[in-house]
Amino acid sequence: MSPNSLLSKFVTCFVAGLTCAALLLVLGNSGSISWFPPVIVFSLVGICLLTALAFPFIWQSKEAKQKINSEKVYGFLYTFIRYCIAFNLASFGWKKLLGLQFVVPEEIAGKPMNQQSGEWLTWYYFGYSFAFGLIVAAIQIIGSYLLLFRRTLLLGAIILFSFMMNLMLINIFYQMNAGALLQSVVLTIGILFLILAEYKSLVVLFFKATSNIPTITYKNLLTKNIVRLSAILLSLLFTLYLKASLL
Repeated sequence: MSPNSLLSKFVTCFVAGLTCAALLLVLGNSGSISWFPPVIVFSLVGICLLTALAFPFIWQSKEAKQKINSEKVYGFLYTFIRYCIAFNLASFGWKKLLGLQFVVPEEIAGKPMNQQSGEWLTWYYFGYSFAFGLIVAAIQIIGSYLLLFRRTLLLGAIILFSFMMNLMLINIFYQMNAGALLQSVVLTIGILFLILAEYKSLVVLFFKATSNIPTITYKNLLTKNIVRLSAILLSLLFTLYLKASLL
């Protein structure tokens, strides 16, 4: 996708609009902040998304007339996206450290397990270990901080993408509330966007770089692939044997 194309501008602006809207919803905090009521929050969200849809066309027009420096606009938008994601994720990390997440009310925790919703089961499970909560919070806060530096941007994005993909799947399949699901989807999209911006570097790193790890030399490629495949198939046979022994 050419950086000068309208599609590239639209995708960049759209991701910026989504991450900004997600941050506004976090700041709104479900209407619990008196000076930032839902009517203002959702109005700003609407303005943010409409601007994201309209600005690419304005940008393209001004670029054609050489009235705008696209490199500076891209630089601003990429920085804005990184900041929104970092602020958003770090805030969730701080909430865990300060006891505002992974907390289940006593009246709900006292109910039998089979009467709990997927959301409360998930929160109770993750909140069971305080140390685990600290680790999750540290990943969110440190990963967010890494996004704010160009040299560590890719490292932070890869760490956070793995984390957010797992979180998004939990939110989907354990039926978490719509707000949590929306946040996880938007943040995952935003982080993926940052990763794909470094696509060429990733191809070199993961597919073209030569490994320095010592290995066995095989006579032919077929033997090598059979050995590789055996790790998967033999583990399956071992598991089938264990299952059969329990019958």
